[in-house]
Amino acid sequence: MSDIDLGSILGSCTNPGDRYARLLNPRFYKLLRALGFDRTFVRGEGPWLFDEAGDRYLDAIAGYAAITIGRNHPVLIDALHQALDSGLPSLVQFEANPLAGALAERLLETTGRGGDRVYFTNSGTEGVEAAIKFARASTGRSRLIHCTRGFHGLTLGALSLNGNPGLREGFGPLLADVREIPFGDREALAAALAEEPTAAFIIESVQGKTLAVAENEWLQEVERLCREHGTLLIADEVQTGLGRTGAILGTDHAGIRPDIVVLSKALSGGMVPVGAVIARDSILEDVFASMARSHVHSSTFKENVLAMVAGIASLSILREERLEQRAEELGALLRTRLETVAAETGCIRAVRGRGLMLGIELDVERMAGSIKLPVIGRHRSTLVAQAVVRHLLIEHRILALSTSAESATIKFTPALVIEHEQIEQLAAAVHQTLERLDGTTLGADIHGLAGLTRGIIGG
Repeated sequence: MSDIDLGSILGSCTNPGDRYARLLNPRFYKLLRALGFDRTFVRGEGPWLFDEAGDRYLDAIAGYAAITIGRNHPVLIDALHQALDSGLPSLVQFEANPLAGALAERLLETTGRGGDRVYFTNSGTEGVEAAIKFARASTGRSRLIHCTRGFHGLTLGALSLNGNPGLREGFGPLLADVREIPFGDREALAAALAEEPTAAFIIESVQGKTLAVAENEWLQEVERLCREHGTLLIADEVQTGLGRTGAILGTDHAGIRPDIVVLSKALSGGMVPVGAVIARDSILEDVFASMARSHVHSSTFKENVLAMVAGIASLSILREERLEQRAEELGALLRTRLETVAAETGCIRAVRGRGLMLGIELDVERMAGSIKLPVIGRHRSTLVAQAVVRHLLIEHRILALSTSAESATIKFTPALVIEHEQIEQLAAAVHQTLERLDGTTLGADIHGLAGLTRGIIGG
């Protein structure tokens, strides 16, 4: 038996935050303290988190939308125990991995992509990197097109397709042969495609940062234009895929079939990192064109036993519990409730998103009349949003997310196993928080955040 005692490890530091700040990322820990997130969560169950004091929190972040099946789902836990107890060897590398074949088969069946092939990755951003390489290899072209405010990851290639300037700043030259167009702009895409041969256009059906939804008619026109110009269409379904928007794939709402689909997050069950790139057979034929090039793109940890088992279990749970239907039904309820909050408080400019991937954009200008906002320049919007997030956490024990430093958007992506009662709880908490806006409550929080976050967001 091992002498490792997990309880002792977790309890070996009276203040784990101090150790984290000292050894990992002190600025991030400072941000956690500013937002009230400097607490230790010791257990997760379904849509809930529990802290060391025994308090229960509704988790509407859900691991950046990765926890679709809920935390510690018993089917997933049992499958992982079976994998650990089986003695199956992992990372053999030179084998036709039977678990990878089984997961690929189930994934293609679930997504309705029969006839395609799968390449497994360790994350969504790694999947985007693979999709870039696959598109370039298949088309013989290098140019790429992406959308303003799109988010496709933070590694160098993915960052080159990231439409959020603040995330690109400070990392030197990125991929040069890239063009950015406004999200949802048909004319801009048509003009960009006509300028010069393009390998691929990458799109999110719902933008992770803005929660803007790609209209079905626009996506259909995108597919047509890409076909016309011989450009591959890459659907970044890392966040929208596998039920989150009320369909198996976010692009299913428009009835289109992208050439390449990138998945991750939900496929992991929130337990073991795993991602997948689904591509037309001919694309991967071009990439792995001979035995000499059969391993021209690879990764040490891809197809590892635990990742494959987590993926198989997650797809089984998705199917058995019909989670995409729950996302559609409960997402519609949450949208209705948030739209009511918007009408009754006047503090919400827009409710955006699809399924259980929803966000509210706060009307900061209107709110300024009731809050004495500090002079915080371009960071005013995000500090207002962070103050709301902080209030939701501290007063209502709800975890939510402020999406970026450029907007006042708050995002809700709870586990798809959430119940009607918790949807009502979330909407009521948002309503009560916004109703309490005045110079002594949220206004004080904003002033405090403005001081605490200086040096983190450059304020």
